[in-house]
Amino acid sequence: MALKVLGILGSPHPFGGSGQLLRCALEGAQREGAETKLLSVYDGEIKPCQGCIQDEEPNCRFPCIFDDYGKELLIEINQADVLLIGTPVYWYAPSGLLKNLIDRMTCLENMVAYGEPSYMEGKIVGAITVGADAGLTLAGGYLLTVLNAMGAIVPPWAHAYSRQANKAIFDDRAVMDAINVGLLAAGLASRLKGREGRLSYLDDHGLLEEIRQKILAQKEVFETQNGKTPLSKSGS
Repeated sequence: MALKVLGILGSPHPFGGSGQLLRCALEGAQREGAETKLLSVYDGEIKPCQGCIQDEEPNCRFPCIFDDYGKELLIEINQADVLLIGTPVYWYAPSGLLKNLIDRMTCLENMVAYGEPSYMEGKIVGAITVGADAGLTLAGGYLLTVLNAMGAIVPPWAHAYSRQANKAIFDDRAVMDAINVGLLAAGLASRLKGREGRLSYLDDHGLLEEIRQKILAQKEVFETQNGKTPLSKSGS
């Protein structure tokens, strides 16, 4: 059975810098034989967490109390073996809608309160950030720290980033790093299932160029069909 790798995009720009690099990461995961899917937090309503974990009788359990797009994403996350998150940096942190989803993911972790393991336990995670200066590492570090605190596993080379905004796809090091985020996250997930899987960094300019051209072609088709409106559906 193929690994399920889910990419969550925290940007309103489907093919902006974080969308470009997240797609590179998913292409990397496919090189490990994984099935991949990309969803955007901007494709529906994600209500903010109400903190019901603090109620006298906690209601915080999967799949959350709200019946919205956030719930759909939580179900997708629960079914995935690997979770890759891409986001622009907004004031040293992930985007606001992505933060809403992360807060809602408490319902996955809080299953420990009901005598079960955290539903995030054993999932492999990676992060992609695009922005400026220290915010790149702060936002990426935040994502990996929180996901690990929920029970997820952080593989080698789990964070890729670029300062080149919507030109991130031309940032060779960032593209190669992003490919490795997907490649090694899927590789570790394979290892945990008793299969072969890559765990060392791959530096392959031919593969980099192949994937870059594929993403650029997808971007061109998307913009031909949808224009460059930021809030257009991201697709997969």
